[in-house]
Amino acid sequence: MKLILTLIIIISPTTYELKPLEVPLGMSCAQLYDKVVYYVKNPNYSAVPGQVWVQGFHNKQPVGGYLCEAK
Repeated sequence: MKLILTLIIIISPTTYELKPLEVPLGMSCAQLYDKVVYYVKNPNYSAVPGQVWVQGFHNKQPVGGYLCEAK
């Protein structure tokens, strides 16, 4: 059985892309996610609805979440 970590890459407010990554043996999806996704503070953050104070990125692309599947 192998694990596939699928990153949800935000392209625009209404468009996203799924980027599957094979999880190496001995590693969990969460461990791979922590390795490939980095976080940046939002310099324009204000306490209004819809604002996030940090944003996750993978290869300079914003990440909206992830899925983990066993195949």
